[in-house]
Amino acid sequence: MLRIPNADAQINVAALSYTEGYLAPSGPAVVLDLAALNGLVALNLQDRYVVVECGMTWAALDTLLAQHGMRTPYWGPLSGLLSTVGGALSQGSVFLSSGLHGPVGDSVLGLKVLSACGELLQTGAAASGNTPPFMRWFGPDRTGAFIGDAVSLGTKVRASLRLIPRPRELGFLSYEFSDPALALAAMSEISRQGLAAECFAFDPYLVEVRLQRAGLINDAKTLLKVVRQSGLKAGAKLVGAGRGFVGSGRWSMHATFEADDVPGLQSRLLAARKILLPGGVAIEVSIPQALRAMPFSPPNSILGPAGERWVPVHGAFAHSQAARGMAVVEETLRAHASEMQAHDIRVGHLLTTGAAQGVLIEPVFFWPDSHSLYHQRVVQPAYRQRAGEPAANLEGRALMGRIKRDVADAIRQAGAVHFQIGRFYRWREGRDALALALHDALKQRMDPHGLLNPGVLA
Repeated sequence: MLRIPNADAQINVAALSYTEGYLAPSGPAVVLDLAALNGLVALNLQDRYVVVECGMTWAALDTLLAQHGMRTPYWGPLSGLLSTVGGALSQGSVFLSSGLHGPVGDSVLGLKVLSACGELLQTGAAASGNTPPFMRWFGPDRTGAFIGDAVSLGTKVRASLRLIPRPRELGFLSYEFSDPALALAAMSEISRQGLAAECFAFDPYLVEVRLQRAGLINDAKTLLKVVRQSGLKAGAKLVGAGRGFVGSGRWSMHATFEADDVPGLQSRLLAARKILLPGGVAIEVSIPQALRAMPFSPPNSILGPAGERWVPVHGAFAHSQAARGMAVVEETLRAHASEMQAHDIRVGHLLTTGAAQGVLIEPVFFWPDSHSLYHQRVVQPAYRQRAGEPAANLEGRALMGRIKRDVADAIRQAGAVHFQIGRFYRWREGRDALALALHDALKQRMDPHGLLNPGVLA
């Protein structure tokens, strides 16, 4: 969002965000829609990089690269059907293959960024003038400064990303746990050993919600893709698993494994089973199979199965702090338990790993409330019709905002870091003074009048 000095308007850079990353804090706004800036600039298979315009969606990029047997190491969020490369780079993002390759910024070689003054900045080795964008490093790293900036430093127009061959073999494991601490400990060890491309877990309520949603396991398109990807037997198991493959009241952990050959895959699966078996029980691999068969699904999940609103809050913790982080979340929620019950606010938990460094803990909230224009625009009409729309619930909405704020502050104090900082997560608080000064100096150079997205990274 760009504030125009001495004018009664603002320019707002929009994206898929639940942290007020693009909402104008006040006054009229102009939105820069970069969706049409979505072309392929360069694809170099010999040097293993791709350059794309930042309005390209992750789904489109993956389809393009699949024709050449390639992909980026991190290859998108689950919202990649709509979310763009530039959006993920501006907000930060984890999920598809983050277990091995880390968050989105770890796959970037360089950026082309438009300053508020209309200058174009090239980062990465390509900034040296006669060098192709094949490497990020040539002296100090300037690329990282623009990753997760919520478009406060400049508008990303092009991105150079690393390429790797698509894995030849995929394997899946799903286990259930009676104790979330056991699931969290197993996930941390799988993460430290670099075994799984994705490793994530749901609490019992979130399992119930996901299986009630029309579309994950019983969706015909998903089933067809599972059959094509893994064979008829896998598709039959997916149907046979139905809704009862996770025991009542149990957490479920799901992992996807990648390898170039069968022995390599079996080695990873064996190592993971040794970690999981002491505390977990193997179940059908329905969820990770379905997710890999159709990774970029319509964003129906932003509504609950009864049309409830949905909102997450998250924190990424070092492995050594993850158990404490989970406890802090639970302590904070207990303090709001009676209010949540009175307003029918329910909470589930998603856990996911990020390379070897840590675990992301994400409480997700559901409460009955009317649908916004955004829900009406992006959720499939058939899903909204089946789910229904609750009445407006202003009191519940306000309470949900307070709970979200309390959880975010509590986990930040417990040592969490955040993606999608926007205007919601506290970024400057407690930060090293010299680091802030360097950031502010860069902001002054790229945006001397404070035009771009004022109020983010606060």
